[in-house]
Amino acid sequence: MPTSISRHVAGCAVLAFSGLVAMQAVHAEETGPIDARAVWQERSLSTCRSGQSHSAPDVCMLRTMQRTGAHPQAIAAARMLVRANMAAYISAWRPLGKVALATVTYPFRANTNEGTLLIGSDGAAIDVDEHSVREEDRATPAWQAFTAAHPDAMPFAPAEFVGSTATADGGQSVLFSTPLITCHACADDGALLVAYTIDKAGIVLERKLLTIK
Repeated sequence: MPTSISRHVAGCAVLAFSGLVAMQAVHAEETGPIDARAVWQERSLSTCRSGQSHSAPDVCMLRTMQRTGAHPQAIAAARMLVRANMAAYISAWRPLGKVALATVTYPFRANTNEGTLLIGSDGAAIDVDEHSVREEDRATPAWQAFTAAHPDAMPFAPAEFVGSTATADGGQSVLFSTPLITCHACADDGALLVAYTIDKAGIVLERKLLTIK
């Protein structure tokens, strides 16, 4: 994992917000690249959730991880997320060729308790739920036709991993689907199908809206 990431990924929400990419560099120096060892299976955060702890919820979570014997990778990854203003930890890891999917659990949220990071070989972490609909998406005929029929529909995270296909140049395309709904309890009005293009070295190059189904 590099010590800095300054490249632009077309159409992607690379997690440079609140210093997450910079924190990845710190993580790499402390424990090595983020990998499957960063996963933590939650033991008990009930005290942190109930307000019985005298510490802030994120601090309580980190202390609980240390006390219950979480792997140093998992603690460092959670600390990285906390420093990026995300009180969360990595709860699952799925290798996908030269990239990986990390499931992030937000234990203190009332809704949408999970998210997904697409992690390239260079360590760039892309939140696939961040800004699900981009300005370039809104300009497409598919989006305009959908919103004309469903003006109140909006993306409802988390995105679902659909699959990964090989590309002719030796890279891969990773697909995600995000439901589009009018209200929390409503049936789906549709779904965004988005593809992330990965080159043969495992670098995420771009994000593209394929269709609304």
